[in-house]
Amino acid sequence: MNEKKKILVVDDEKNICENVNKILSKQNYEVIQAESAQEALEKMARESFSLLLSDMVMPGMNGLELLKRVKKEWPLTKALIMTAYASTDTAVKAMQLGALDYITKPFTPEELRNIINLAVSEELKEAPTSKQEKEKINVIDVDLPFDADEVAKYTGEDYVKTLSRSDMPIVEVKKPANYCEVGQMVCDIYGKLGKTCKAGLKNGECPQKKAKKGKTAQKDKGPSVKKLIGVDMPFNYDEVSALTGPEYIHNLQSNEFAFMPYEQLKQNVEQMMRARTAATEADVIEFPQQTAQGDILVIDDEANITHNINRILTKKGYAVDQAVTKTDALEKMQAKTYDLVLLDLKIPGVKGMELLKAVKSHIPEAKVIIITGYASIETAKESARLGIVDYLHKPFTPDEIRNATENALTLAA
Repeated sequence: MNEKKKILVVDDEKNICENVNKILSKQNYEVIQAESAQEALEKMARESFSLLLSDMVMPGMNGLELLKRVKKEWPLTKALIMTAYASTDTAVKAMQLGALDYITKPFTPEELRNIINLAVSEELKEAPTSKQEKEKINVIDVDLPFDADEVAKYTGEDYVKTLSRSDMPIVEVKKPANYCEVGQMVCDIYGKLGKTCKAGLKNGECPQKKAKKGKTAQKDKGPSVKKLIGVDMPFNYDEVSALTGPEYIHNLQSNEFAFMPYEQLKQNVEQMMRARTAATEADVIEFPQQTAQGDILVIDDEANITHNINRILTKKGYAVDQAVTKTDALEKMQAKTYDLVLLDLKIPGVKGMELLKAVKSHIPEAKVIIITGYASIETAKESARLGIVDYLHKPFTPDEIRNATENALTLAA
C-alpha cells in the first residue's frame, strides 16, 4: 500500500482547515492543520510535507510571505495558495514565488481534489522565475495593515467580518437591470445590445454621456463674435474689411484687437527658427544623443496606446518599436532581439497566449510585461506560468509604465 502523502493546510479560520481535512482525508492524503503562518513554519521544521496549501490573508505573516519563506528553505515542497480576496496582482506574485496554482474561495470539494491531485502528480509546473526576480517581489500586503483582533476590540467582530482587502466593509447593493458599468447608469441601449457596450469598453467612455457632453458644449459656445453689438465696436465688418483686408478681420476680437491664431504663430516661429539655423549652421555644436538604455517592443492593436507608450519611454532614453498586428509583431521579433516586450493580450487573430508563447520562443531572453484592459485571474496565472515579469491593467499612468519598464530591464541587465 502506498504511503499517504502529507499535506499542510494553513488558514486562520479553523472551520476552513477542518473542511479541507474532511475533503482530502477521503483520499490517500494525511492532512495536518495550522492556524497561522508561524505555526506552519514550526511544523515544517519538525517534519516534511509533500504539499503546502495556504490561505492568503492571515494575521501576522500573510500567505505570500509564508510561500516565499517555504520555497527558500524547503524548495522541493510543492505549494498552492487559496484566497477569498483574489486579485491579479497577488495571483501573479504567488505564481512567480513558486505556487503551482492560485485557488479562489469558495471552491467545491471536487475542484479542490482535482487541483491537489494535479499538484501532487507533478502535472502542474512552477513559473520559470529567477532567484533575482523572486527577491524583488514585494510580499507585504499594504492593503491589510491591521490585526483583526485589534480592530475587533474597537468595532466588534461583526464589522471585522465585513472587511475586504482594502479595509473597507463590503456592502452588497443589487444593481438594477440594464445597469452599465462604463457609464455608471441604467441604459436602455446597453440592454438592447445584450448588456455589452463595445464602444465604451474600447475607449473607457460612455457614448451616451459623450454625445450629451457634445450637445452641451455646442450650447455653451455662445453667439459668433460677428453677431455681437457693443459700444466699443460700432462699425460694420464689411466696411473694416474693405480698408484692412479679410485676414485682419479674421483675427479681430470683440474688443477691437486683432490676435494671430496659435497655429499661425507657431508656423511663423518655426520658419524663423529654420532661417536662423540655416544662417548659423556652421557654428552649431552637436551634442551626442542620450544613449538608449534598452530595446523595447510594444505590441498592441490600438495604435494610440502604442504611440503613447512610445512617447513615455523614449523620453527616458529607451529605443521603442511598435507593432499593431500579429504579423507585424512576428516580423519585428524575427528581425531584431529585444530586451523587453510590452504585450497586449487581446489582439485580432491571436488565440489565447499564442503571441506570448511566440515571444518566449523567438526571443527567450526578453522580459515580458502584459498590458491588458481585460484582466482576469486566469490570464494572470497563465501568463505567470509562461514567465512574465509584470501584469498591468489598462488604464495605467505614465509612472506605472515607466516603473514597470525600469524594474523589468533591471532584471534583464
